[in-house]
Amino acid sequence: MAVDRMELAKSLAEATGWSVTADAHRVTFTNDDPPQVVVWTVTDAEIGELRYNENLRAARYEGSKTAEPGVLGLPLGEALGPFEGSRGYMHGTDLSIRE
Repeated sequence: MAVDRMELAKSLAEATGWSVTADAHRVTFTNDDPPQVVVWTVTDAEIGELRYNENLRAARYEGSKTAEPGVLGLPLGEALGPFEGSRGYMHGTDLSIRE
């Protein structure tokens, strides 16, 4: 399943408060104050897996299930929120940020 990376970037920017750009292989999060960059290398299949897992989590708590890319805003916001470094990396479905 192909992911619309432009729509993904827009949804994640709204959900996380970071500036977000995306290409076929990575999603880049940029914060201006303080200056920070986090690069997430991720495939369409891995994005689909994360969205599916978030939908399952929402269903368990009687929330609404959605296929929207913004559903990833919560786990990515949780990963980006405590990050204090200037540059970090995430890979695939592991949303732990490494410097």
